[in-house]
Amino acid sequence: MASKPDLALDPASSPPTAMRRWQADLLLILATLTWGGTFLVVQNSLKEVAPFTFIALRFLLGALTLAGIFWKHLRHLTRAELFGGSLIGLFLFGGYAFQTLALQYTTTSKVGFITGLNVVLVPVLSILILRQWPTLGATIGVILAAIGMFLLSTGNSLNLEFGLGETLALGCSICFALQVVLVSRFAPRQNPYNLAIVQIAVTSLLSFLFILPAGEPLVLPPGSAWPAIIFMGVVATAFTFATMNRVQQFTTSTRAALIYSLEPVFAGLFGYLAGETLSLPAWVGCGLIFVGMISSEIRFRKARKVTPEAEPEKEEVAV
Repeated sequence: MASKPDLALDPASSPPTAMRRWQADLLLILATLTWGGTFLVVQNSLKEVAPFTFIALRFLLGALTLAGIFWKHLRHLTRAELFGGSLIGLFLFGGYAFQTLALQYTTTSKVGFITGLNVVLVPVLSILILRQWPTLGATIGVILAAIGMFLLSTGNSLNLEFGLGETLALGCSICFALQVVLVSRFAPRQNPYNLAIVQIAVTSLLSFLFILPAGEPLVLPPGSAWPAIIFMGVVATAFTFATMNRVQQFTTSTRAALIYSLEPVFAGLFGYLAGETLSLPAWVGCGLIFVGMISSEIRFRKARKVTPEAEPEKEEVAV
């Protein structure tokens, strides 16, 4: 019977160290930087390609890329990996589907803010699903990141009306939060590459199934759109989701969610470099999200009660 391919950095045989946690954080930051940096690419692509068609092709290319690289791992795909990857893929698709629908009924800033609330939902879901309680530093970081997300998304317009679009965006936030938590649930116990391939493939399949119900034409995109689709599939999907599934097992889901909250920050910074403007509240929001991520590393210790040492007895001197 053939054995499964060895996985480097197996958490079962080698417990996470502080250095490994920082390596994981840096890789997740790189993945988040990639997502934020491609925000403008997606915006421009959606002018030529319908949303579900774009998602379907992007994730199909991502799945094929990872399958081509990790085909030896894929040969040993287990039922547990198929189930876990399919479940994660279901919520990953749900996040994109709800987000796409929400944008038809409300503003981009509101959708961005409500979607970003998954940073608040992840600790709650981690308690319920993983029995993983966030540290005090992580809790403070989540609060700061949520406030920062609000300021970054709303800017000078603090309008909090809640309608159909906002409700759909909340569904998006819940789906993305569940996706993050479920990756932390399944990745340490399964082959992370197989898990990534399955969830990406499921997202692509469901997106293809929604093309016609969404009223999109069943046609191939124009040639000018394919460079962006290929880049998004190979880099912003295959690389980032393989990284997410591989290294998230070395950090907590709450910590990972705080890192992912940097996506709109990077998107805003890249937009600023491209000529867009950021309001003062948006800059403050960026700062709060950064501070929130850093604060999650703070470890608060309970003050120890100091017991005064007994003073030595004075010897009586005979007179």
